[in-house]
Amino acid sequence: MSLAEKSFGKLLFLAMGAWLFRAIGPELYGISALNTSLLAAVVIQAGLLLSPARLVLWTLLVGGIWDGLTFSALGHHSLVIGLTALLVRSQRGWWLGASAGEQAAGSVLAAVSFFGLDRFFHLLETRSWDWPFVLSVNLVMAGMVNGLVSVVMGWWLEWKASPVPRRGPKRSW
Repeated sequence: MSLAEKSFGKLLFLAMGAWLFRAIGPELYGISALNTSLLAAVVIQAGLLLSPARLVLWTLLVGGIWDGLTFSALGHHSLVIGLTALLVRSQRGWWLGASAGEQAAGSVLAAVSFFGLDRFFHLLETRSWDWPFVLSVNLVMAGMVNGLVSVVMGWWLEWKASPVPRRGPKRSW
């Protein structure tokens, strides 16, 4: 079983964990604003790990659940998740060959774009067009934190998927 096959359920679980953290977690701003777009870190990993068919299924499932739980009439979370996952998926070849620093930079850019798209569709949904909205320091700092979380999450998913080498002979009783 490949890493992609093992990751679908884990990514679904992580996406629901991000929603739970957003729903009951502390309302923080700035550097500690993980709840701003923690889902972005999960979406980045989904774009990297899942095959196109699984990515579409995962996007529709997570986007539909996220929209339902946040009472989004437009369904903009499905669009944001899909567009960000497509952006990351289109850069997958570069991403997998990049160094850890380059991956972190790509993750930060993807997390900031996730928040920007989310904000754009939210303004469109509520018809409160205050464009261009401010790209504040908080947005960039939260994007940096979420991007770094994405890199760590990728390492964790790879570590969980690799079999643990056993030392010594295997006993069969």
